[in-house]
Amino acid sequence: MAYTLYLRLTGTREEGEGETVDYFDWVLLDTGGDFVAEGQSSPRDQIETALEEHGAGNVRLVGVIPAFDVSYCTARIPGRQKRVILQALPYSVEEQVAQDIEDMHLVLGERLDGEWQVGAVDRTTMQQHLARFHTWQRPISAVYADAMLLPSESNRWTVLVEDEQALVHGENGEWYDVPLDGLAVFTESLLATWTEETPPRIVIHTSPDVLERKRMELAALEQNPDALVTIEELTVSPLRLMAECHSAESSRPIDLCQGEFAQYHSGHSPWRPWVPVGVIAGVAFVIQLGLMVAEGLHFQERAETYEARAMEVYRELFPDDTRATADNVQRILTGRLRAAERGEGGTDFLTLLRYAGYEYLQAENNERIRFDAINFSRQRGELVVELRGESFSQLDNMRSGLSSAGLQARIGSVVNEEDHTRGRLTIAQGG
Repeated sequence: MAYTLYLRLTGTREEGEGETVDYFDWVLLDTGGDFVAEGQSSPRDQIETALEEHGAGNVRLVGVIPAFDVSYCTARIPGRQKRVILQALPYSVEEQVAQDIEDMHLVLGERLDGEWQVGAVDRTTMQQHLARFHTWQRPISAVYADAMLLPSESNRWTVLVEDEQALVHGENGEWYDVPLDGLAVFTESLLATWTEETPPRIVIHTSPDVLERKRMELAALEQNPDALVTIEELTVSPLRLMAECHSAESSRPIDLCQGEFAQYHSGHSPWRPWVPVGVIAGVAFVIQLGLMVAEGLHFQERAETYEARAMEVYRELFPDDTRATADNVQRILTGRLRAAERGEGGTDFLTLLRYAGYEYLQAENNERIRFDAINFSRQRGELVVELRGESFSQLDNMRSGLSSAGLQARIGSVVNEEDHTRGRLTIAQGG
């Protein structure tokens, strides 16, 4: 089974002889997004031990870095060609970032109302974060800013309060890292841009101990008359909230591993995610090939059956012909028909059959006419056809047409059934 390990750096400590050790909050989810395990401020060796205890061998990493390091921008760039958009991106967001744009790593998100969402992170800072995650020697699935992973819903801002900081994720995917003592002022600035008649919802998540310590600050937010503010106590860790929201696709994060930091540079094949697709495609091809072979064998068997039946009919009509085989019967029969057209002797049967067939094609609603049996008497020179049609007049019209062609034609043994008429059409050369 595959697992996803969410890692969020909480600190770095020196532990003997100048060696530094990173500590992480971590959450492990399985393929279905179900919670498996978690820990707080754990060194890597403890996390690896926990992975072994849970049998999590196939693990991919999702790095979670501070939203403070990633600026939110928007870019209005016409066109839809990705190459053109990426070329114009630095010029579109240059005024929105405080640093030199050439030092920034820019990533593209969704396009909403004609504007692209953009994340901007200092290139050196991004390199440092990725270098830390690469030491785990596991494939990196993505790297996100922590605020990006909070729920994002229409007419709602989600706030996560942790100690002295507040992470904010807006309805359009925007994210912010705000000091808690400035959250009230920041909220007022957001409300000043609100244009809908219905006041927005602000859902504040925080742990019970932070709620107890910051009750005064949070209570002031609840009293804001321009918003519907709700405070919810966390029953899980902040990182678990982020991980489960990401797995359930209730957040709309932007993967920071784009462009020069796309993860095929990490030594992992860019085709690796497509291996399961290739396997499925290969299985589908084999199945389709098997079906085609089976279908071909089925049609070959039917063809052989039809050939045998055709030869049986031909032998009944021409019992003295020993030259015909399944391979040449079509050519021989074509020659006999041509001879019949030229009026050569010994082909009265084919001549009469040709005239009968012609009148059948000329008949109205000929799809309602059925030939139940065809018999030819060489001694009498007569072709007898057992017919079934929708009415006597339909059969009689065939007789009239044959008579008009100079043949002797008569109908006998007529039986009128409830939904059809049966009769025997006898055809002979004209006298």
